[in-house]
Amino acid sequence: MFGAPGKWSLKKCLNAQCGGLCWMDPIPIDDDLIYLYQDYPTHGPKSAPPGFKFRFRNVLLSVYESVKLIPLGILGLTAERRQFSEMFLSDCPPGRVLDVGCGEGKFLYRMYRKGWSVIGLDFDQKAIAAARQRYGKFGFELLQTDLMTARFPENSFDAVTMIHVIEHVSEPVAVLAEVKRILKPGGRLVSTTPNIQSWAHSVFGECWRGLEIPRHLQIFSLPALASCARKASFTRVEVKSSAAHADVIIGASFSIKKARESGYKLRLGSDIDPLRALRSSLMQYREAIRWRSHPECGEEAVLICHK
Repeated sequence: MFGAPGKWSLKKCLNAQCGGLCWMDPIPIDDDLIYLYQDYPTHGPKSAPPGFKFRFRNVLLSVYESVKLIPLGILGLTAERRQFSEMFLSDCPPGRVLDVGCGEGKFLYRMYRKGWSVIGLDFDQKAIAAARQRYGKFGFELLQTDLMTARFPENSFDAVTMIHVIEHVSEPVAVLAEVKRILKPGGRLVSTTPNIQSWAHSVFGECWRGLEIPRHLQIFSLPALASCARKASFTRVEVKSSAAHADVIIGASFSIKKARESGYKLRLGSDIDPLRALRSSLMQYREAIRWRSHPECGEEAVLICHK
């Protein structure tokens, strides 16, 4: 996937308190990590392919999203998606937010429009270039670096967000401790990441989209995520799982499974498959219902910490 060939191994912790935490072994050295991101979605949209097929695909996607609104609303996932769109900061007054791993900058722009002062950083040069090209006219501060190197002053931010980032870093506890240092008193950290305890992982196994080796260096459970936050000296820690975007992860897992069985090169999102979309949605609804009695089974884990 995304131009990183090879075979890679994961190990799983058997300690029940870790909830099935997995990690890559051997793990790539830090200096080599950049080579795993040469062809990655955060580099911005590719040029739109012209022609009827592309336009027809967009029409189908619009119809698909419209039809889904009713069951999503009934299951409470529409409201959950709104929370994700603002990274669970909708109850906070606008302040200064740092998005770690900002990619092409969509989230920064969304928060900017809601009155926040935004700063984004990403170690990926292509991602920062895409963000500057797309949103540079708004005056965003966009830094090509990693959090540990940036060395922001203490008490700098009202909020720090990490959208599917913590699974990519080699020292997650150290990163969380640095977040705590740069948060203002009362500030909030919100991090989302694939959940190793998800129901779809149990269904798809090694074809589950959330594994994404070799870029995901560890795949967290809810207990492991909370443990990392407490080791980083956070005392107000909340973890939960969500099925809000389960259809996306499940749909990609179907594609990975199909590619593995047929041997064709995987390009996520490149084909039109209404049956896959329908199956993904039905599995999402099933997961949302299952979540009511098994609250750890959602596709994404959410970590919310207060300083």
